[in-house]
Amino acid sequence: MKLKKALLYGGILAPFFYLLNDIVGGIVTPNYNYFINTVSDLTKAGSTYILGAILLLISAIFSFLFGLGIMINFKKSKLIFFGGLMLLMIGIFNIFTGTFFPQDPIGTESTFPGIMHLVLIGISLIFTFLILPFIGIGLYRKKQWKGFRNYSFISVIIMFIFGILSVIIAVKGIEIMGLLERIAVYTFQIWSVVLAGLLLKNKINNLYIEDLVK
Repeated sequence: MKLKKALLYGGILAPFFYLLNDIVGGIVTPNYNYFINTVSDLTKAGSTYILGAILLLISAIFSFLFGLGIMINFKKSKLIFFGGLMLLMIGIFNIFTGTFFPQDPIGTESTFPGIMHLVLIGISLIFTFLILPFIGIGLYRKKQWKGFRNYSFISVIIMFIFGILSVIIAVKGIEIMGLLERIAVYTFQIWSVVLAGLLLKNKINNLYIEDLVK
């Protein structure tokens, strides 16, 4: 039972190390602008910000563990189980996008690692949009989780709106891509922290998480 509970802390630690990378990277990277530059710019090919790859790796590992924890704790709910599986897969993808497959610098020739970066990011985005409703609906069967389901759908809408806006802005050449991306990304990160906190609260109160979906 201790392991099942410990894995859920990944939902809090993954966003923490992601944010730490964002803050530190923005400070130490010359001419970096949080409104203009994306988080991936911090660890793009040729970057000397080695700490960024390490922090993103740690974040990805905790994301993987959080997904694994959800799968273990919710074996009886297909929706929540698959939501955890997709979160686990995102963790695996992020291990590679922050290390072996860095983003190509804008304006340079595409490389295999750069293409793989975009492919894995694209798949992760699809999974992200599915995880929130899967887990939100899966937990909805219990009265105390109805508010969380609504919060999950609101979060998806925010992520979708700002995700679309970031693409439109990029096409038009308006330099606020970094800001729009961060709104979408941190909406998901906050959701992860909220979910982990609520699940841990049930564990601390000695409630069986499996009972939440019966």
